[in-house]
Amino acid sequence: MISTDVVQAGLDIPECSLVLRYDFVPDSIGTVQARVRARTVGCAYYLITTKDSQNYMKELDNRQCEQDLKEVLETWKGISSDLFKEQVMKKQTSLITEWNESLTKTLITETTMLKNIELIGDVLCRACGYLLGKLSQVRQHGQSYFISDHDFYNRIEEKVSSEPQEYLKTLVTGKALCGSKNCRTELGCIQVLKDYQKISPIYPLKCESIKIKLIEKETGKEQIILKKKWKKMPFTIPLLEIPCTQNNDDIFYDAFDILPSD
Repeated sequence: MISTDVVQAGLDIPECSLVLRYDFVPDSIGTVQARVRARTVGCAYYLITTKDSQNYMKELDNRQCEQDLKEVLETWKGISSDLFKEQVMKKQTSLITEWNESLTKTLITETTMLKNIELIGDVLCRACGYLLGKLSQVRQHGQSYFISDHDFYNRIEEKVSSEPQEYLKTLVTGKALCGSKNCRTELGCIQVLKDYQKISPIYPLKCESIKIKLIEKETGKEQIILKKKWKKMPFTIPLLEIPCTQNNDDIFYDAFDILPSD
C-alpha cells in the first residue's frame, strides 16, 4: 500500500494490490495514474475523503472527464480516415481564420492607439544628451527621419565631404555632427533630395545616435526611448508634407549661419 503522492509521480514502484488516496485529488490525469498503480489481479483503488467535500466533487469530475474521453475515442474509432482528415482540415481552417481575424483587430487597435499618441517631448543626442529639437517636429520622407524645424539646423555642425555620394534620388554631401562642442558625435548625413531641391538639404538622423524623451500629456511623466531603428518607435512619425509652393525660410536652415556656442 502506498499512501503518498508517489502514485502519480511516474516512479518505478512495486506492484500494488491496493491503492489508497487519502484526501488528495489533483487533476484527471493524476486520478488515472494513481489507479493504474494497482497492477495485480484483483487489485483495488480507493479515495478516502469527506463526502460532498471539494476533493470528493473533484474526483467525480475527474472520473466523468475520463468517461467522456473514452466515449470520444470510441466515436473516433468509428470515423473513416478520409472523413477524419476532412474534419481536421476544416477545423484547422476555422482556427486559422479566427486567429487572423483576432490578429487583424489587435493590429488595428494598436495602430489606432499609436496614431493617437501626441508627440510631446525632445530629441536628444544619445551620446551626451544635447537637445536637438522637439519630437513634434520629426518628419519622415521615404526612409529618412529628420527634424523639420529651423532651430535644429542651428544645433548641429556640418562636416562637408569633398566627394559627395550620389544615389538614384539623393546626394549625400557630408555628415551632421552633434552641436555640442564637447561631443561632436555623428548624428547622420547631409542629404540633398534630387526631386525636391528647394527643400534640400535635409539631415536624416541615425536612430542609434539619438534618444527620445517622450512626455505623457496627462501626467507629465517622462520616458526615455532608445531604439536601433525608427520603425521600432512606439509611435507613428508623420510624413513630410511638401506643398506646391514653399517658403524655404520657414523650414530650412541657411548653411552659412554661424553655429552658436553651447
